Amino acid sequence: MSVIISCRTSLFSSLEEAFPSLREAGICHAEVPPAVEGDYKGMVKLASKSGITIATFATRLNVETDASAAELRPVIDNAGSFGIPKIFVGVKAPDTISRDIVYARLRDIAKYAWDHKVVLCMETHPPVGTNGDVARETLEAVNHPGLRFNFDTANIYYYNHDTNSVHELRKVAKYVAAVHLKDTDGGFNSFNFPVLGKGVVDFKGVFQILAELEFKGPYTIEAEGPLVSDLTRDQKVTFLKDSMAYLKSIGVI
Repeated sequence: MSVIISCRTSLFSSLEEAFPSLREAGICHAEVPPAVEGDYKGMVKLASKSGITIATFATRLNVETDASAAELRPVIDNAGSFGIPKIFVGVKAPDTISRDIVYARLRDIAKYAWDHKVVLCMETHPPVGTNGDVARETLEAVNHPGLRFNFDTANIYYYNHDTNSVHELRKVAKYVAAVHLKDTDGGFNSFNFPVLGKGVVDFKGVFQILAELEFKGPYTIEAEGPLVSDLTRDQKVTFLKDSMAYLKSIGVI
């Protein structure tokens, strides 16, 4: 199986530390935040120096107002300019505005992204992507290819009771354009995310479903929470190496 394995740089204290650390762990792609002071050229150059290709940008999308939604446009512009095809977005949609307005603003920004050859990938969290049913409802209401789903294998457990990743993925798989690989102890609102393969997520099942749709990624390792926050830089690299070893053991890489 040939897929793109990436990793969020937020595990490390800086991009200067993250890029060579990812390479040391055997990872060649990264998910990064918007460039500091808009220096996207410098960020891409820094990544390339360590042999890292930026697969996705990661940021928030606030659809509370038209103006707040439009704040994503400069990130989209730069993604398009540097050939970065996908942006992970955590969508903020307050309960004080109607769902129809939320969908309209998501559609508008999705159209803008699509025109710049970029796809927005909304995160698995409330209120528009809580689980497979909610995400599918959102995506079908928006009805635009510029907005797709970032399926987070652990957030399904974090935000929901009595379900699992494979069950929820089946509901929305055709809309998935990015995946966050994260394991979990399975607890509701539990922030304990261990090395891949050490929790309850059925990663084999996840990859099988998406392989049937010929989805290649990016599959982005997201290491966060108390199990990694106090680790040294070398220990974080080991965490990633162990996760990569697990993916190799199940035939993903």
